[in-house]
Amino acid sequence: MRAIVSGGSGFVGHNLVRALLDDRAKWEVLVIDNLSSGKSWNKWPEAEYITTALEARLHATQGDTAVDTFVKGFNPDVIFHLAAVPRVSYSVDYPYETTQSNLLSTMAVLDAARKHGKHNIRVVYTSSSSIYGGADLLPTPTDYPADPKSPYAMQKWQGEEWCRLYADLYKLDVVCLRYFNVVGPHSYYGGAYSTVLAAWMYHLYVDSSTKPFLEGDGLQSRDFCSVDNVTQANILAAMYDKNHFSGEAFNIAQGTSHTLLDCKEILERISGKTLNLEMKPSRVGDVRHTLADVSSAKSILGYSPDTDFESQVRKMADWYESSYRQN
Repeated sequence: MRAIVSGGSGFVGHNLVRALLDDRAKWEVLVIDNLSSGKSWNKWPEAEYITTALEARLHATQGDTAVDTFVKGFNPDVIFHLAAVPRVSYSVDYPYETTQSNLLSTMAVLDAARKHGKHNIRVVYTSSSSIYGGADLLPTPTDYPADPKSPYAMQKWQGEEWCRLYADLYKLDVVCLRYFNVVGPHSYYGGAYSTVLAAWMYHLYVDSSTKPFLEGDGLQSRDFCSVDNVTQANILAAMYDKNHFSGEAFNIAQGTSHTLLDCKEILERISGKTLNLEMKPSRVGDVRHTLADVSSAKSILGYSPDTDFESQVRKMADWYESSYRQN
């Protein structure tokens, strides 16, 4: 099996590439990443790495994008499209720039798969739970109406709509995975997928001069999802052979939720240290609770998420303590 992983030097992508290389399917992997948020040192020696934007024109006299060129040359079975500028707050400040980057890269991937696959290529598109907005129904099923509250959420929803259009119009084999709050090793503080856990671990294990804080009362809850669960879901979606996908979407989470105060207690127990948090007001527009209905991913894909949250926090903390790299 041959796979292109866009954004494969980022948090989720780096973990996914390792899982592919370890998988029994004997994957050959090509990573395309412009390193706008990925780390240049996030490389596995068994994979090939190309540094460029997906939508870049490599040859001024030709119409091909970078992903066109590499799809033609590498001939993948699957494209895992993880590349994005995923910071919600950044998208609020730079709606035009992030829309241009996120939608053009998605269009480039879909069109390359349409034009250059010598056989049918499956596209596994990375979407986000942010498309639901502040869902009133918990657990939230995949047929809950989309209600994007940020440019990033809108970009992810529009990306899904393009996936479904390409599936309908061109019969492209494409599936959408909606990640909830992903945590785990290689999640850098301040990075694209940075969570409150990353901020608190950075203070505890890397730089104690950074002041840890809590926005709101700490009773807001999140369906945190281990990056190992996310990589499992990606591989299951890639290997699913019962039919041709037509843009279907699946929630990828654990189906359990934890308050931020729960997280604080767990992390203090693991570290043996006290988190003295500066209390701040709640963020405007912040979602109060997230909890995913993952039943369709379980029944269709065979998804079986690990739900031992404390062990997941411990694994991430161990990485922060022993392997965090500043630059």
